[in-house]
Amino acid sequence: MSDFKPLRVAVVGCGNISGAYGSSLKTKPDLVQIIGAFDVLTDQAKAFVNNYGGRVYEKLEDVMADPEVEVVINLTSHHAHAKVSSMALSAGKHVHSEKPLATNRQDGKMLLELAEKNKVRLSCSPFTFLGEAQQTVRKAINDGIIGKPLMVYAEMNWSWIELWHPNPEGFHQPGAGPMLDVGVYPLTILTAILGPVVKVLGDASILIPERTIGSGPKAGTKFKVTTPDQVIGILTFASGCKARITTNFLGFSRQGGIEFHGETGSLILDSSVDFRSAVSVRNIGDKDWRPIPYVTEPFAGVEWGRAIFELAESLRKGTPQRCTGTQAYHVLDICLSILDSAEKCCPVNVESTFIPPPPRY
Repeated sequence: MSDFKPLRVAVVGCGNISGAYGSSLKTKPDLVQIIGAFDVLTDQAKAFVNNYGGRVYEKLEDVMADPEVEVVINLTSHHAHAKVSSMALSAGKHVHSEKPLATNRQDGKMLLELAEKNKVRLSCSPFTFLGEAQQTVRKAINDGIIGKPLMVYAEMNWSWIELWHPNPEGFHQPGAGPMLDVGVYPLTILTAILGPVVKVLGDASILIPERTIGSGPKAGTKFKVTTPDQVIGILTFASGCKARITTNFLGFSRQGGIEFHGETGSLILDSSVDFRSAVSVRNIGDKDWRPIPYVTEPFAGVEWGRAIFELAESLRKGTPQRCTGTQAYHVLDICLSILDSAEKCCPVNVESTFIPPPPRY
């Protein structure tokens, strides 16, 4: 009989994404136990625990004071991430936060320092670089399938977020926007594979200054866009590789993947988020693309609990923690540097760095 005790977690923030987490976490009760949930809208917390178990906490402070809770899963809005995570870390709880880690560098550094000071773990999305397709790409590039990577193109064209999200205003305010909200997906994959970025050049603008909410109780309400809704970054990695990343909150696009171009060929990952995304390669002399076999049978779609499952294994068994606060901070720094560069109209050096996590397979 195994002496592995499930990791005891509480969810803070029971909004749009919490159902995906709850459904995933419930699939592995041997790894994770949901102790409870809190939301400023109590009915949302009640709905969450009715579906996924645990108790409803009346106050955020009650979550932090509960000795049963080992990990706080922070699913609050972008602008609340740093506050909730800092409370949890200060209370001696491990944290997994949805992206971004914070909305500014000062808060991001503060979270890293709190985790180190209190000897607790800080984990952060995106975790999709742990997907089987994404790990297949990492192994193929590490194995030299296209030679040394020289240039990368990444796309995260995310359409009109206000068409489906009932509370889209926060996504269009400073501290959010397409680079911090969805650009972090390919950036986390790229930094996991290629290592840290040392310099960026950015371009950003507001293309649709006023938007209309399309669903939920506020449907028809107009709001102002106060941060760029299209952001493009040119990246220089410490390895010498260059990359271009394009992000926006407008338009319908079939482009959502990453192209890697190297000395002897090209490799394409069709999706930065789908764990079963197609992966294909074409080398010099090939007449067509050929599929690359997955490192192992892929999960169909996105396993939303994967970072927490890995955190459970790391805390209980001593395996590597692959979703780290240091990488999340570096990705945040890259995003903010791209926006800084766009505002200053000149290249900006990225001051932070990190050590890429070990491969999963």
